[in-house]
Formats: sequence, C-alpha cells, structure tokens
Amino acid sequence: MTSDAFQYVLVYGTERIPYVVQATKGKKRKLTIHVEPDGQVIVEAPAEASQVSIETAVNRRGRWIFEHVKDSQRRHEHVLERRYVSGETAFYLGRRYKLKVLEVPRADRCVKLLGGCIEVRSESVDPQVIRGRLRGWYKVRAQTYLGKRLEVIGERLPWVNQRPQFYFMETEKRWRGCSSDGTVQLNPFLVKAPRDCIDYVLLHELCHHKEHNHSPAFYALLDRYDPNWKATKLKLDDLAELLLNE
Repeated sequence: MTSDAFQYVLVYGTERIPYVVQATKGKKRKLTIHVEPDGQVIVEAPAEASQVSIETAVNRRGRWIFEHVKDSQRRHEHVLERRYVSGETAFYLGRRYKLKVLEVPRADRCVKLLGGCIEVRSESVDPQVIRGRLRGWYKVRAQTYLGKRLEVIGERLPWVNQRPQFYFMETEKRWRGCSSDGTVQLNPFLVKAPRDCIDYVLLHELCHHKEHNHSPAFYALLDRYDPNWKATKLKLDDLAELLLNE
C-alpha cells in the first residue's frame, strides 16, 4: 500500500510534532493525514507530490494535528504501567478479566481462562516471565480467533477469492497493515479488543485487497459492508492505549 517513508517535523507554536510521509501507489491523487491512536502522525501523499506541497498541506492542518496528538497524549496519561501481578486487569475479546498469578513446578506451567480470571501458572513469578507467558497465550488465541474471523469476513467479500493469509506484527502503535502481496499483517494483541472492533480491523485490511489506498472508493467499501465502522473505529481508538499496554 505504501512505499518508502520519510520523517519530518511540524512546528506549531512552541510544539514540534514529528510526522511520517508515506508515498502511496495506485490512482490516489489526494494527500491525507492520519493521527494514530498512539499520537503518531502519518501523511499519505502521491509519489509525485513535492516536499513543499506536503509541508504546505501539513501546516494548513496544523491545529487539527496538534489537537488530535494532544488528545492521544491525554488518553495515554491514564494508562498505568503493568506489573504482572495478581489482581491486575487483563483483556480478552473486549472483556476485563482478573489476572491470577500462581507459582508452580515447571511441569505444571500453563495459562488458562477460568471464569472471570486469566490464570498464569509459572515456575517463576518474575514480572518479565509472567509477561512472556501471557503474551504467548494471546498469540495462540489470536492465531485461532483472528484466522477464523478473517475467513468468515472474507467469504462475504466478492473480491476475496481464497482464504486470506496473515502473519503477526508485534507493535505498540498499530493494529494492522497490508503487504504488497495482499498478506494481512495483524497485531496479535488485537485479540484483546471487542469482537466488533476486531471485525472492523479485519474488514479494513481486506478492503485494501480491492482498493490499495484510503480513497473514496475504499471508504465506500467500508460503508457498504459495515455501515457502523466509524463508531467502531472511535471505540477502538479510545481503547488502544489500554489494550496495547504491554
């Protein structure tokens, strides 16, 4: 969907806001600006766009960019650092669970979903060990759940002719991506999100199999197959800092 990316800085008053410019492929001729849930600013511009024209467009949207970046930073302030001890909250498919940590012999180590708890049994209760066990459990769950949902959603889309392929891309910033060969890149921790948010992300990427940019035609596909996607996206954006807090 994009080629090389280059980083620049928007100066807005006393603030210096970095942004990344990504050259888009295909028929897209319109420059678009996105502020990711973590506050990262991404500018998608036609490959032939000059640096001057890009900077002019970014400066024109300076106030909008500044306000959205600050909103992201304010949301992040309320996210506490994880300690990976019993009593903390852990998420799975949008539901809050209590984390329960138990020290057991090495042969008995496992992670289980039990009632209202995610129970981590480990030979060590060191926070980094528990973190690793929990992350591994999320990946296993994501492999199954996200794979099934991709297949179900793909069956609804006439341009998807074979089972969508995907692989995991661990990041603290984004939920997904789409490579040039159409393979879907997914953050395994998307499995923490509510089911409707997961389906929105998967549909978003599968729509890129037909429209390889964020053009009006792309958004028309989203509107057709998920009329409520805008509200779902807002919900996911509000949860992003909390769910990606690893």
